[in-house]
Amino acid sequence: MLTLPTRSQFPRWIAIGCGVGVFFWLRLEDNGVLVPVLAGLALTLVLAGWWLTRWLGGRAYTPRWVIVGALVVGAIIGLGTAIMTALLMLLKNGLHGHIFPDFPFGVILEILQRGPAWALAGALIGGGIALAWAALRTTAVNTSTSN
Repeated sequence: MLTLPTRSQFPRWIAIGCGVGVFFWLRLEDNGVLVPVLAGLALTLVLAGWWLTRWLGGRAYTPRWVIVGALVVGAIIGLGTAIMTALLMLLKNGLHGHIFPDFPFGVILEILQRGPAWALAGALIGGGIALAWAALRTTAVNTSTSN
């Protein structure tokens, strides 16, 4: 069984750090794609962690539900990263108001087109982490019972 932490145990300094990082990035004259993608991932992870600890925290789950949940949450995080990245790019375009935007519409559209692939990648990463956890847990249980 895996017990998710409660919301009170969620480290707020991670959310504050992400917000401060995005705030400073919005002020820079930068049109690279890597920083907004990483910021979109970080914000999506913080939102997913906040939501999971708020609604599902404090309860114990069987390994089967952990694996299924990790697949679903990973897919949501992957898709959410594409959406959050596009929103950050739009926000930066709106704040800067240049004649030529920092992120043209084609770049934002290409990020959104990557959403399904990122959702699949997120599901695979989440499933892999959950399977590794289940394998390590099974190994630890078998080792402790054989002694």
